[in-house]
Amino acid sequence: MSLKFDYDPKVIAREGAVFKLDEGLEYPETKNIPGLPAGSGKRRMIATPPTGARLVGVHALTLKPGEESVLHSHPLSEEVIVCVKGTAEITLGNKVHEFKPGYVLYAPAGVPHGKMRVIGNEEVLVIGTQAPADTRMYRIAGFDF
Repeated sequence: MSLKFDYDPKVIAREGAVFKLDEGLEYPETKNIPGLPAGSGKRRMIATPPTGARLVGVHALTLKPGEESVLHSHPLSEEVIVCVKGTAEITLGNKVHEFKPGYVLYAPAGVPHGKMRVIGNEEVLVIGTQAPADTRMYRIAGFDF
């Protein structure tokens, strides 16, 4: 896994940036840390404190068939997840929902969500946004900003 990010977070914090999703900072593996987003798939930090954002955390997650994310929550952050591509099952609280392009999940602070599992043969792409950014998860993952 590469933790290389080709942009200067201090410049992004001052000026902003436009870049591709796959240019985001790859999120380190946290599956052994209870309650933090993890699981299989490719996770990228797009606009987050480690990449220069201050008040939000925006992530991209790509899951291939057979991959899934873990159930987690953010104690002080709300999260909105938008399905861009593919079809999955996703858990919110104690209910499982179908999740496909055009669907939006809203998870209030502290409400478990995730455990996304691909349905079918097409990879799934979702974009998640937390507000305020869950800085706890970045610090646990080893980022200092």
